[in-house]
Amino acid sequence: MAPSKSGGRTEVRRVSHGSADDDMDIDGSAGRPTRHYSESVWTWFKKRNGDTLQGALAFVPWVLQQAYFEPGPDGSPEGGLAPGEIVVHRGKGAVVFSDTSGFTKLTEELAKRSNGAELLSLCLQNFFTPLIDLINNYRGDVIKFSGDALSVYFQAVDDTKSEKHNSVVPPHGTYGLPDLGPMATAVLRASACCIEIHKRLHMFDTGIEGVYLCLHIGVGCGNIHILQVGGEIPPGTKVERLEYFIAGPPLEQIRVAEPLARNGETCLSPQAWDYVKDCVIEGRAITEHPQYHLLMRMDESKYTFPTIKHAAMENDNRADKKFRLSELNIIRKYIPSAVFKQIECGTLVYVNEMRNISVIFINGAKLDVMSNDGAKKAQELMVNVQKKCYQHEGTLNKFMIDDKGMLFLLVFGLPPLVHTDDPTRAVLSCFDMVKVFKQLGLAGQFGVTTGRSYCGVCGSARRMEYTVLGDCVNLAARLMGNATEHGILTDEDTKNRCSHEVIFNALAPIKVKGKEGRISVFQPIKKDADTQIGLTRQNTIRFPWYDHPFAGAQVAISNNGSNEMQRNVRQLCSVKTWDGIVKISEMLGGAFNKSMHSSQVVINLNSKVEAKAPEGSPFANGGIVILEGQAGMGKLELAEHSIVHCAHRLHILPIIGTIGPRPGEYARMAVELIRSTLGVFRLLQGCQNLPTDDFQALQKLVSPELHPRLPILRTALNDSGIKEKQQDILENALEVVMSLISKILQTNGILLLLQYEYGTTLFPKDSEDQAVFWNAVAKVTAFVQSEMKNGKAAGRKSLTLLLICPTAEGQDDSPAIKLAKEKNWFLHLSGLKEGIILEYMSNYLNVPDSKLPPPLTHFVTRVTGGNPRHIRETIDQLLLESNLQVVLGANQQPKDVTVKEMDKIDVSSWQHTAMVGNTVCLLEALDPLEAAVLKMSTCFEKTFTLPDLAASTCSRWADATHFDFLRLYKAIQKLVDHNIIDRADDDDFEENNANNANNNANTSGALDAPEGNPPSATNNDLIAKKSPSPRTSKGAFGKTQCFETKNLLIRAVGGAMVLEAQRKSVKRQALIDRALWRDLPAKMEALAKKRSAQHIPWYYEQAFRRMQPP
Repeated sequence: MAPSKSGGRTEVRRVSHGSADDDMDIDGSAGRPTRHYSESVWTWFKKRNGDTLQGALAFVPWVLQQAYFEPGPDGSPEGGLAPGEIVVHRGKGAVVFSDTSGFTKLTEELAKRSNGAELLSLCLQNFFTPLIDLINNYRGDVIKFSGDALSVYFQAVDDTKSEKHNSVVPPHGTYGLPDLGPMATAVLRASACCIEIHKRLHMFDTGIEGVYLCLHIGVGCGNIHILQVGGEIPPGTKVERLEYFIAGPPLEQIRVAEPLARNGETCLSPQAWDYVKDCVIEGRAITEHPQYHLLMRMDESKYTFPTIKHAAMENDNRADKKFRLSELNIIRKYIPSAVFKQIECGTLVYVNEMRNISVIFINGAKLDVMSNDGAKKAQELMVNVQKKCYQHEGTLNKFMIDDKGMLFLLVFGLPPLVHTDDPTRAVLSCFDMVKVFKQLGLAGQFGVTTGRSYCGVCGSARRMEYTVLGDCVNLAARLMGNATEHGILTDEDTKNRCSHEVIFNALAPIKVKGKEGRISVFQPIKKDADTQIGLTRQNTIRFPWYDHPFAGAQVAISNNGSNEMQRNVRQLCSVKTWDGIVKISEMLGGAFNKSMHSSQVVINLNSKVEAKAPEGSPFANGGIVILEGQAGMGKLELAEHSIVHCAHRLHILPIIGTIGPRPGEYARMAVELIRSTLGVFRLLQGCQNLPTDDFQALQKLVSPELHPRLPILRTALNDSGIKEKQQDILENALEVVMSLISKILQTNGILLLLQYEYGTTLFPKDSEDQAVFWNAVAKVTAFVQSEMKNGKAAGRKSLTLLLICPTAEGQDDSPAIKLAKEKNWFLHLSGLKEGIILEYMSNYLNVPDSKLPPPLTHFVTRVTGGNPRHIRETIDQLLLESNLQVVLGANQQPKDVTVKEMDKIDVSSWQHTAMVGNTVCLLEALDPLEAAVLKMSTCFEKTFTLPDLAASTCSRWADATHFDFLRLYKAIQKLVDHNIIDRADDDDFEENNANNANNNANTSGALDAPEGNPPSATNNDLIAKKSPSPRTSKGAFGKTQCFETKNLLIRAVGGAMVLEAQRKSVKRQALIDRALWRDLPAKMEALAKKRSAQHIPWYYEQAFRRMQPP
């Protein structure tokens, strides 16, 4: 085993099939033992990885572990689990499917309670622990948790050939009776297990009044395949994700048998019954399916379940082939990344919670996974479903075959992939997956719901899975069953929470199992973007952000969205001191004019050119302007103003192409570029008679040598949502558009806008969109530079490229970036300063800035960080909650502005706003240790230190190691790098300590950094040093580092995630640590001196005195 660094976590690299005590290469560089580390280091790494292994083993069934040790293809070290192997196990045996009744009602009841997740987690543990213990004792293997149901495999194994078999008692456990054979024994064990389960767990008391849990079970037997499929890497991780499932004729048998059993009953298929009909007593007859049989009890004259269970346990040798520390990287492929991180940190209990999620159930048909071709198609299907799910940053929770057929369970909203628009993401991913099913010739049905559900581990310490439970999940399955082939059905909550990118058609209400009345259902349809982009046939300008939520806002159905955006432009760009508008106005050669930004203004090329851009400006001689900044910082407002100003006053016409904020929409950029280019031609003199059909107009305008590029563009123009050959479409579109721009430049200048946004996406670097965008930029940049060099001499007008992106990080080699920075045409937009915020608030509220109270400006500045969109949201929320009131005079003009109770505002409750919602998503995306550090940091009113946090997690007084401190420090540094936590200044540190000295630092006051340094962690000694060291001079090595959570928004949102009891505990532990740090070393030193002094007992002293002569 060898720890190596991957993604900021300690991983274990497999070097052999050895035991957990194998030598380790700590730095992961050699693949052989390194001897220079002390024993304490080895012990620490082995303990941490050993604890992780024990937690992770519960997520993997026995059959996968045994497959690993089977001979693999070409001697693969991963055995039967080698990459490319789809069928990892072929065998025979019995399969049990147990479904639990009562969990839906239990979840609904506990969802109403503040501690519902804790109570439900405890109930699940109390129920599943004895259930899984019984299954394991009978040698059953829990393959899958289907919500509250289990799929269990009892493998047919010839125990008479086992070394553990005593050759006296047969494998079935009854002395004197002949061996039944492997298959009959497996079915007998499954039957006995089911009987004991009913005996012990029927009508299980949940502790909630009127809620009991019952099981009804179906049993089948026959040939079994275990398949592993997938292999795509989820967003934000570096480890491929594999799904395993069980398939075979027993699943088909169970599909009939399980519904025939009532609560407390077990139904056997005809195939299973033939093996045990002489071993059991039959229950009531099933008239509708007489070939299926119910179990009543064992035929105790022959077999009893205690003897069957004892024999199964005696012959059980599965533990001989289980994963060890060297296989930890194999195990993690089968565990959700977020869950594995919690296992690593020892905080698995924290994954159990009630949260709002969007759930997708997919039922697949027309696929026989038992055939070789079917297995390959299942792999292809899984890979494509994973891709579409991960593109939209969702989680594929399960792939299984159960009583309902082949099922996918996808969830949007599970940490760390939490977004404010998860319902929209879920529906959009369904559109993509419908195309996948059609391409593979498979039938798919889709059900989508949104609601509050239990999300957490289900099972026991021996076997568990991460799953979701609740009415929302069950309803998704019901909607899936009612959907037509390739149809999508959603509930009302999903419809209400989706953005206007999706249109919903109301269908007739339906009756579903578990609901008293009929429920409303809807069919989602993706909204088509406006066919006119850029210059319209009405000679106005339409921007793509009217149809797509580039700034994180809702997409408008009508023109109200354009009116709102134009109002934002007027209000923000009217702030004369804003750096953004100052710089753009310099380049345009004219001040901002509100009158240009209204829906009534049209472009008239017959009018005289009103102005001229200054010499050297990119709008005069061509060039590249880049607007960089996070969403809401004003990029769109500046871009809209620049385009409108250029068209109205300079007669420089716009051509527009955008990518995002939804993933994988490269073809849309191609369509937008073509349509906006055609819009320019239609406006120009002599081109008004172009065909209304875009493709026909393209054929008329494009030169003959480019005609071979047109067929692929026709497909995109007919379907802008096409997902196939998108990069080819974009490449051909760029060539055609650049050739058409060359024609336009003979008479008019062009402002070419290219935009990339990733919206609420948390891991944009994991998608291809960014690379595709910058590749397109590179091609256009070469064209622009050529025009800058040769265009003017050839009599052509200026060509300006306007780029909009959230960040240009990592693109330093881009010619566009280099040119823009060299010419000072690169604008990085950051938060507004407080004085500018005051002016913007004045514009937004339409009141003089002298009327705005200073406390209001200060509060808005601290909460919003100067983000214009956040400023608008904050003001709207303050007006809604009556914390801010604009008093109108007799003429309905603002007379005064009043504020009240600013200190009582709960910012964390504004989760419907993009400001707070995106902050919640940011914090949810943190690793477990980083999230814990942030939450603890909000417990301190001002500064804190590493030992303050360690006091609650890995105290130096409780056997903490330097490695523990290092992990905590690394988490703090990551938060500092992401500007979530700030380093405290030295002056702040001294001032806060002085305040602490005056206030005696009690628990109700501020907890700030203590004097003195934390233990040094620079050697291999395991125990943290406990001797104090004086504070060193400024800048000296070893100085105590202090930190503070200054961002009010992050402090409010992070603090809301901490329970009051946890807050008090963190403060208490920090105070205890400081007291020990201050007083204990001196007392220990005094004690050591006392112990070092020679001590003579008093009775010896008396004896010595008596012995001395008088």
